[in-house]
Amino acid sequence: MGIGLLLLIIAVGVTIYVVTRLLMRKYRVEDGPLLILKERYAKGEINDEDFNHKRKLLDD
Repeated sequence: MGIGLLLLIIAVGVTIYVVTRLLMRKYRVEDGPLLILKERYAKGEINDEDFNHKRKLLDD
């Protein structure tokens, strides 16, 4: 009984780890460039026109 409980805990832990890693990878790949663009816009490094142009390029 103790071994079964241990295996269940390990299985749940591995599942949580894998799902978390997959979600983090997806977030980084898809949203990374847009987040950087938004940060640059918020800091004033680029103006409205540049922001809108680059955002449209990322959407395509």
